[in-house]
Amino acid sequence: MAAVFPVVVVECDRCRRPGWSITVSEVTGAVVLDGARIGDDLRALPVMAGGRPHRYAGGGGRRAGAFILAAHAPGGMPGDREKLVCVGRRHPRYERVVTASRVARAYLEAGRAGRSRIGMRDI
Repeated sequence: MAAVFPVVVVECDRCRRPGWSITVSEVTGAVVLDGARIGDDLRALPVMAGGRPHRYAGGGGRRAGAFILAAHAPGGMPGDREKLVCVGRRHPRYERVVTASRVARAYLEAGRAGRSRIGMRDI
């Protein structure tokens, strides 16, 4: 698959801050979602990110308060679904569950529309 954009930035629908990106993997050639991954959704977020998750950045220069959690479907394969989570001081926790196929479709649609930024709802 040829890259439509080097990177499509995904921003929170509520605060409009960028938190994740969609790009084409140089290794596999597949469309991948990139961001601070901090674990699964079976534990409370403060257990993983501390008492102030809106300040936790996950390292690597990532935006604080924006995470990717594993969101396994009952009976589904691990890695099938992921949850984008934005924890801001100005809005309550906002999340969106996405699948790999929806991420790839959103990447291609953004390229066709000439957009380098999309919202969480666009996935």
